[in-house]
Amino acid sequence: MTTPQVAIIGAGIAGLACAHALRQHGIESIIYEKSRGPGGRISSKRTDNSSVDLGAQYFTARDPGFAALALQAEQAGALARWEPNLAMIDDAGIQASPDTQTRWVGAPRMGAFAHYLARDLRIEPATRIGEHRSLTELRAQFTSVVIATPADQARALLPDLKVPAQAPCWAVWIDIDRDQPFDAAFVKTGPLRWIANDASKPGRATRRRWVLHATPSWSDTNLELSAEQVLLKLTEAAGGLLPNAFSVEDGHAHRWRYARPWDDQTAMADACIDAGDHLWVAGDYCMGGRVEGAWLSGVAAAQRIMR
Repeated sequence: MTTPQVAIIGAGIAGLACAHALRQHGIESIIYEKSRGPGGRISSKRTDNSSVDLGAQYFTARDPGFAALALQAEQAGALARWEPNLAMIDDAGIQASPDTQTRWVGAPRMGAFAHYLARDLRIEPATRIGEHRSLTELRAQFTSVVIATPADQARALLPDLKVPAQAPCWAVWIDIDRDQPFDAAFVKTGPLRWIANDASKPGRATRRRWVLHATPSWSDTNLELSAEQVLLKLTEAAGGLLPNAFSVEDGHAHRWRYARPWDDQTAMADACIDAGDHLWVAGDYCMGGRVEGAWLSGVAAAQRIMR
């Protein structure tokens, strides 16, 4: 393996995309990741008997290059198409959603896609920049450095960085004892914005494991509640949305303190940020908060380095 020329901070989709694009042009990199594995918010959470997608629920692929990557990952068994019976819930009740776009999910869990992307890359896990190594040290050692972390972590490394404010999200999973007439729903009323039967996705081993995502405003207002309190409140909210009354067999709540840009934040003027002196910042927040946006931002950073 050749000596890495570029250091990438963060093994989420943006960091993985940057490393892939650099390698295609003969430039090796090393990724420093604070967690034990790749994926960021596309990773899956382990439970006692399986796993659950508590972060990104699915993604779409409109860019031709990203769509081609999705097809490759599908052929490798790391991605699958999810075709849920999709509903929309508002104050008027439940109706079928007109949204029919292709939805991609990792198989057998969302994190499988990140592991597919990371399979040939050099990653140093459990390494927090600012604690185990300094940004100054990286900038002295490598030709270029890319910060591909969530916006709040990027700002911690570069306090003057201008990035969109990030909204929190409380996420809950519950195992319930009753089938429901739809697989997932966009919610336009109350504290929830999304509910989905995680078990309806291809390859999942569970049967009635539902994921509940709270709205940014509710999550922000209730940010410091305990996980137990949030589990109770959001389960109660789901009980008012799911038509068939149910009992909860198991469940847990997880707080994403910085999930994605607030709804009123638009994509930034550029796909990545030039922080000067061969330092770049990439992330989904540069392009509106989507998984595909994270990929395109990472590729844009690699293109700037090669340029």
